[in-house]
Amino acid sequence: MGSKELLMERLEETTRIVEWVILKIPQERILEAPPHGRHPHSDKGFKTYFGGWSAYRLLFHLTFYEEVYALPTMRHWLAEPHPEVDLIFPNFDLEEAAWHEELERGPDLPALMERFRAVRQEQIRALERIPGGEWHRERADTGLERVSADFAVTKTIQHALEHGDTLLRNVLYWERALDWLGSQA
Repeated sequence: MGSKELLMERLEETTRIVEWVILKIPQERILEAPPHGRHPHSDKGFKTYFGGWSAYRLLFHLTFYEEVYALPTMRHWLAEPHPEVDLIFPNFDLEEAAWHEELERGPDLPALMERFRAVRQEQIRALERIPGGEWHRERADTGLERVSADFAVTKTIQHALEHGDTLLRNVLYWERALDWLGSQA
């Protein structure tokens, strides 16, 4: 199996993992930012470990990144123009504006999860069409200099795993860490 096929499988697999983790988070906490870093007995390690975003915000971030950055980058190997790097990577103002629009519309977890699944399916379809000879050709300027499709897809998976790890930490240790912090009085 080549790296392209392996990475297509990882896109499908990490989609299922992110969805599984999101569904493990208690519904009442889906919009709650982890309080660990603000706890009076906390140090900055707790904030780093648990992050500062709610599960919904993390899913929004993954979806936004993949819609605005990852998918257009992958399509670049299909002769589509690559977006201006300065406009998308990293453009926190653009993401924050989109996040505020999301909040104004009202959080809709099933719709956001469907957007994430849909952008992943679009990425897989794009990868299927990238010619084998183009897979390792450095073409896209990502803000990390020119990279290959192999690099761009690997980065997308790394990004999902990084934030998926934060989500899993919150699933596994949210209550335990708060209990431990509370016992430090």
